[in-house]
Amino acid sequence: MFAKPYKLKSNNTLKNSEKKQLAQRIIHEFPTITEEKVKQLVPAKSIGICMKLVLSSGDIVNVYVIDGVPIIMEVAEGLVPTVCALWQAPEMVPHIIIHTPVFPKVQGGAPLYLPGVELPAGGTGFPQFCKGELIAAHTSNNSATVIVGRAILSSGDMLLRTAGVCMETLHVFGDHLSKDIKFGKLERPKLGPPAYGGGNAAQNLANNIQKLSIQPAVKEEWPALGQPPAPVPNEPQLIPEPPNPVVDTPTQLEDGNCLAIDSDEEDNVPTDMDGLLRWCMLSFLKLEGNKVELPLKTNLLYRNHLMALCPAERTLDVKKSSFKKMGKFLEAMEKEGLVRVCELEKGVDAVVQLSPSHPAVRAHPPPRAPARPAPRAAPPAPPRLREVQCVTAAVAPLFAPLKKGTALTPADVRATLTGHVRSAGLAVPGQSAVRLDLTLATVLGRQPGEHLTWEELMSGVLKKMTPSTEIQFADGELRLSRSRLEPVTMQVASRSGNKKVTLVSNLEAYGFNLLELSAVCQRGVAASCGVTRSPGAKHDQLMLQGDQTHFVAKLLIEKYGLPKKFVEGADKALNRKK
Repeated sequence: MFAKPYKLKSNNTLKNSEKKQLAQRIIHEFPTITEEKVKQLVPAKSIGICMKLVLSSGDIVNVYVIDGVPIIMEVAEGLVPTVCALWQAPEMVPHIIIHTPVFPKVQGGAPLYLPGVELPAGGTGFPQFCKGELIAAHTSNNSATVIVGRAILSSGDMLLRTAGVCMETLHVFGDHLSKDIKFGKLERPKLGPPAYGGGNAAQNLANNIQKLSIQPAVKEEWPALGQPPAPVPNEPQLIPEPPNPVVDTPTQLEDGNCLAIDSDEEDNVPTDMDGLLRWCMLSFLKLEGNKVELPLKTNLLYRNHLMALCPAERTLDVKKSSFKKMGKFLEAMEKEGLVRVCELEKGVDAVVQLSPSHPAVRAHPPPRAPARPAPRAAPPAPPRLREVQCVTAAVAPLFAPLKKGTALTPADVRATLTGHVRSAGLAVPGQSAVRLDLTLATVLGRQPGEHLTWEELMSGVLKKMTPSTEIQFADGELRLSRSRLEPVTMQVASRSGNKKVTLVSNLEAYGFNLLELSAVCQRGVAASCGVTRSPGAKHDQLMLQGDQTHFVAKLLIEKYGLPKKFVEGADKALNRKK
């Protein structure tokens, strides 16, 4: 991430509450680290800074600096420790050992290949991790971490394979982050050569065996061998009563975030809207108060958290309460000491502090944790576009036996021309020219024997063909448009009250579902988005509130892979500051 220079967007000092929240997030996302190590990484009496950096790729990364040392990076996927943090707490992520000469190559920008990793004989002691998991690397002569990244291969694949890239590099000791003058001169400590399995596999095995709990058998699962004893004639027998069926009641012990579920829970939900709002807020604080990322915009709090905790048979609507607006309700919650709300910018409020240990939250009956929604199907990918040329009657003799209407790429056309010229011996020696035979002369409408350059020959043949666009949809359907597709256009217009809206046209020609795309845009910009049609327009348009050309261009090009030339004004929109 930091192989190229970055820009500093903001530099904010962390409050004590923010440092505590950072420490809790580290414990939550890295379960292998102890609280003592977290206190060393983020001491209570320390100076904490959050640097918001804009990378060369345009992505934004938060870097948390404690006492002048970068400790944690925050990316879209979560927290990532720096090499400085892993020098103090290497147990945060699994470590692999690389050959010492490989490290300068990775510093220079080369990927880490599997042959550069030291693998133990038989895989003994090699750490276990999955594909995509955070891992780190240290050299064979020093156990101080030098590389942090994500595993491209799982640990099992690394032991079985012999080649290929094995790690996606995120941070390297010696990159622009570790060389930043704000941190002074960071020096790698000398910690001695590393070893897999902590260097004592026998002791680790003994410790694992001691953890085993062997319970004695309490019931004979298999009948004894041999014939059962014959019953005595006329002996009275005892007929056992059938056991009462045991109905399992789902319960969970209260342990941190594991909450007991009461069968009378539904009776505890208030019937009035004011009480239901407060009940959902207390439930949110009880379930997510220690996990949610702050600051949290008030509209996202209501839509994504409070409404999600509302019981299925009830409907949460702040407009039907006495508060009428979310801001009034949060003012009441702030007076109770449950939350703290600040204005991030004009007209945008956000929750900046929560009180999950408030007595009202502790006394609140534990709510049923909302069921995880089924994973959404990935939105259909846009079609793959390819500009082609169709064979016409004018060029049919040159491309025989291909039929009229066959689609060819410019590379196919050039290959056919080259083969025809070579087979007929039409190349002019010593010149970059071609002598026209009867076939080429007929196609181009010239006289046989004329000389043309290769560029003139190629452009002349292409002009005689029909420019078309081949569209391959995600379901495999192939469609040929006998024309060039019009690009996607973005227009910023003004509505009543001088409010700006962004109109995006011609998306349906590229196979986009406007309803699905509007939902993606609405979540991305946290503003209203819908489908409309302007007067006189032939097709529907996507309408977003505000000037969202930068977001739309980035979404279409970077996420959906639409080439820039099919988005009108893409460069201007991408280079424009948000």
